[in-house]
Amino acid sequence: MKKSILLFLPFIFVSAVFAEKPKQPVNITGERMEVLGRGEITRFLGNVKLVRGKDVITSDIMEHYEKKNYIVGEGNVHLIAYPEESIKLEAFSDRLTYNADSKKSTLTGNPELIRIDEENPEDRIKMEGEVIKLLDNGKKVHVQGDARVEHGEITATGEILDYDYEIKKIVLSGGSPCIYQDNEQAKANYSAEIITIFIDEQRIIMEGNVKASIYPKNR
Repeated sequence: MKKSILLFLPFIFVSAVFAEKPKQPVNITGERMEVLGRGEITRFLGNVKLVRGKDVITSDIMEHYEKKNYIVGEGNVHLIAYPEESIKLEAFSDRLTYNADSKKSTLTGNPELIRIDEENPEDRIKMEGEVIKLLDNGKKVHVQGDARVEHGEITATGEILDYDYEIKKIVLSGGSPCIYQDNEQAKANYSAEIITIFIDEQRIIMEGNVKASIYPKNR
């Protein structure tokens, strides 16, 4: 039988994981709850689900560390959050760490992050890598190790990826970044030392040792 616990303090700090919102209770359900370290650690085990407003985190295990004020989710982590009213973030990973003081989240273990503008569903950005860090309440994303981003007909890779939502810009660097494009006219591969994608402007800048291979399609 699942247990359901409403915690207002200290778990109120989890907020929406990525955004501060009006005070709302955090509802957590799981198969088991443990309080460890004289109350400094609260652990939930078995089909854990945290809900606050529209934001949801599920995992096999979830722990809250009161003194350090951070949360760790482990095993089959799935997160849905709304840093803005129409902006949906959906993430999958093996592990999630959220620091409530710095408002930084780190996803590790095959992490994948999808950002969708629900008012314009075609504006969908998917990011993958070895480590994904969400900064500034989810408005900035830093991806380390085998970074990959997909947006529309464009796929780009690099060792490091930085995404800034407010200026709608993606920068790939390290490990000879590449960009792949496939449309009705042609398939193309480009590489450079730094690749910058301006999303709203549909503009791309490639700098340093630029190479291009373009394959026109037969009509």
